Amino acid sequence: MTDILHRIAINAPPEKIVSAVSTNEGIRSWWTDDCEVAPRVGAVDVFRFHGGAVEFHFHVDELGPERIAWTCLPGANTPPEWPSTRVTFDLRKGANGATTLDFAHSGWASAQGELPQCNTVWGELMHRLKDSAEGKPRGSYFSAGA
Repeated sequence: MTDILHRIAINAPPEKIVSAVSTNEGIRSWWTDDCEVAPRVGAVDVFRFHGGAVEFHFHVDELGPERIAWTCLPGANTPPEWPSTRVTFDLRKGANGATTLDFAHSGWASAQGELPQCNTVWGELMHRLKDSAEGKPRGSYFSAGA
């Protein structure tokens, strides 16, 4: 198995980051405009891209002040490498109100295929998430229909 890993310091408390990854408004401020997100364990969040040509369904496994975890579910428009992969956001409070975010997208069967591109996109997304949580959102990386 292969994992994507990113670490970023965010000048915001953990609750700002939790909100940015667990609400429609939050997700739309950094990732995708086309989403249906419910901030509760057991929910199935839906993220759409390229006018719905690609769609991800993530089961919300954990939603707490220090960890958010999702598992990708199979779907008609989900790339075949994604189902059963797991996305985690681990948060640690630091000095002066800052938070360290350890992000992982784990369980990839191979480092080939989509993983290199996904790694690049997740890296960009971490900076957008940081900006959003710090109160200076740049808008979603994927706009509706794009």
